[in-house]
Order: sequence, then C-alpha cells, then structure tokens
Amino acid sequence: MFRFLKGKVGPSCYCSPKFQNSFMKVVFSSTPMNGNNQKCDKNEIIELTQDAINKMKQVNLKYKNSKALKVSVEAGGCSGFQYSFSLMDKNNIKEKDLIVYDKECIVIIDKQAAEILRNSRIHYTNNLISKKFI
Repeated sequence: MFRFLKGKVGPSCYCSPKFQNSFMKVVFSSTPMNGNNQKCDKNEIIELTQDAINKMKQVNLKYKNSKALKVSVEAGGCSGFQYSFSLMDKNNIKEKDLIVYDKECIVIIDKQAAEILRNSRIHYTNNLISKKFI
C-alpha cells in the first residue's frame, strides 16, 4: 500500500540501552501507491530478510525463545511516518496486536498499522557504523 522513498536513523533509541545499537528508531517518508482499501491478510503484510531472521534467532537463543519483534508506527513530518523496533515478551501480546510474521520468529504490529506496513521488508544491518533493524 505504501512505497518507502528514503530513510534515515533517528537521533534516539526507544528501547533498553542494552540494545541501542540493535533497535534504533528509523524515520521514513512514504507515499501511497494506490487508493485501494484492501482487507489485511496477515501473511502478506511484512517480509523479513534472512539477516533479520538470523538476528531474531540470536535474540531468542539468548532469551530462551521468549521475545518477539514489535514494529510501531507513528505520524511524523508532513508526509511520512516514524517506525520503531523493540523487543517484547511473547506473553505480553495484546488483543490490539497483530502477529504478521510467525515462522522462524514472531513480528507484531498494531492492527491499525497493517495497511501502512503492507508489503514492508525488515532487514538487519551489521556494519562498522551501526547494528540495527531497518
């Protein structure tokens, strides 16, 4: 539903300082691709790259398979949204949350953000400058 045009790392982390290199707030500008209001199929909303899956496997090894990746969306700027990534306990999944990826790991979003995040791809980058989900 939305095409991501460009991204930049935000100035602050919205997670435990322990993970500040891994889970950074990312700001994207987005533009609607079409005006169709299609019903959400949770299997088509988000795709994870192999690097993102591998990172979540590492996290779950450390935390005994108790964590899920939460993707949050907030209004930001004139024409875009702000996306943030955080870890949450699988036991704390609420009724307003939607599990959009449940294969090698679990990814959760708010139900209201489903159309905004449709066809999104989550990647994990690990380079000299930073380690983060994008």
